Amino acid sequence: MKRSAFTLVELLVVIAVIALLAAILVPAINGARETARRNQCLSRQRDLAIAMIAYDTANNGLPGSLNQLGGTPIHSWAVAVLPNIGEGKRHAALMKEEFPAGVFAPVPALLCPSDNPREERRLNYVVNCGPSGTMPGITGDNAPHFTLFKDRRSDLLAINKKVKIEDIPNGMSNTILLSENVNTNVAGVWYDEDWDFFALLNELPISSSNEDTRSRVAVENLGFVWGRNNNLLPNSSDRIPRPSSKHPAVFVAAFADGTAKVINDDISLEDWLKAVCLDDEKARLPVSQGGLGW
Repeated sequence: MKRSAFTLVELLVVIAVIALLAAILVPAINGARETARRNQCLSRQRDLAIAMIAYDTANNGLPGSLNQLGGTPIHSWAVAVLPNIGEGKRHAALMKEEFPAGVFAPVPALLCPSDNPREERRLNYVVNCGPSGTMPGITGDNAPHFTLFKDRRSDLLAINKKVKIEDIPNGMSNTILLSENVNTNVAGVWYDEDWDFFALLNELPISSSNEDTRSRVAVENLGFVWGRNNNLLPNSSDRIPRPSSKHPAVFVAAFADGTAKVINDDISLEDWLKAVCLDDEKARLPVSQGGLGW
């Protein structure tokens, strides 16, 4: 007996079933892939936090967001920890101001897999650079007390003494060390041989009264700032240095104890400030007493 072909109705039913399965499976597959990328981001930030701790132990304090110590070229925190993430040869070349082929190639450890840009010297991970200079009561005299990663070029050492992880008043497990920033208008590069985006710094006299302006320029490429301003919350829309990510509804941050955690975008302002401020108790003091007046 000759078999009849599919009827139009049967064909439409098969197509509908296939489309339904695709609608169910594709988001699930994409979700699984993003979960894998987020877990890799967690792992990379955890490794960076551990590298920071190793640097802190070896050098009796954290690097600055920007450094120029002992006659070395100006370099970022990311360059400072290269030897601790398996990039010792690259670090050695940069400290000699030698630029062989490939020295500026992307460093996977500094990139979020959900963004994974291919540009040379791209930096996705940024460090905790303290209160925004626009925050009420913040001046160059008291802001450095709440800043983990400072501008530590040699001419600023009197103002920006290095911070030791073990001395964080709130405790290492309660203080964010670094996070991610994939906002191309803000996040920058881990090395620039000309450092031309720091030109403004060289136009300002070395004084505590100019420290906020100096820090804001440096932080745009290397860190994030915080304060009592909703625009400084993670993934805010303003062009202000603050954490941002391509993970749906969350971002990843690493803490000073070497752990990394997933944090919701809708974290409250109070909880965010507690996570980034080094000394919540001192922050509550009036500005006249060296606090932030919270």
